[in-house]
Amino acid sequence: MSVSGQRICALAEEAAEAAEPEAALETLTRIRAELREFERQQVARALTRGCSYGDVARAMGISRQAAHRRFKDLAKQKSTRLDCLPPTPEVRLVFDYARAEARALGASVLAPVHVVLGILRNGDPRAAAALFASGLDLEQARRAARADRASADGGRHAQRVDIRTMLTETANCARRRGSEEVEVEHLLRSALTSDDRDAGRMLERLGVAPDRVLAELDAAPADAPDCLET
Repeated sequence: MSVSGQRICALAEEAAEAAEPEAALETLTRIRAELREFERQQVARALTRGCSYGDVARAMGISRQAAHRRFKDLAKQKSTRLDCLPPTPEVRLVFDYARAEARALGASVLAPVHVVLGILRNGDPRAAAALFASGLDLEQARRAARADRASADGGRHAQRVDIRTMLTETANCARRRGSEEVEVEHLLRSALTSDDRDAGRMLERLGVAPDRVLAELDAAPADAPDCLET
């Protein structure tokens, strides 16, 4: 289950057991925020699997125009910075999360460690699942990333890999694996093998070897079939 899914379940139980209506209402407000995030994750997943905006609209009980207007930022694009390989909608969402995680850590540049945090937050069934299966969770990873940043700030600043270099490496990884688009698992493979070792250090701080995560990813079953246009 994704991080948002877990939070929704926990918050629903908290709201149901609240002794006071004000407390229940406050919790319901938090649930609505989590539901919006979970909704975006599921729409990105559906679009990544080949569903159309019409498919998404029918599932949500809204018009195609409303679905496109609400989620147009997740749409697949022909021209991208990923060395001419288009990113999936889930990859676009992961980078949204990665930028938010970088801001929360006070980082001025986006780095592989932020991408790993974004993958954990997105909760896709391959890359994030491999991280979860290796014993990671988002809050632990955030704490480890903060600790690593504090250590770096206390001494010499680590040399960062330019994010464009990582994107090129990610596109090359996708090509080697026979993919015509950049998927979340390609981001994870690239982040864990990057010359910037911050993502690997974060995992090792939590007692998880990057090779273990890659092994979990290699062992993961194939994703579900694409949506059929109707």
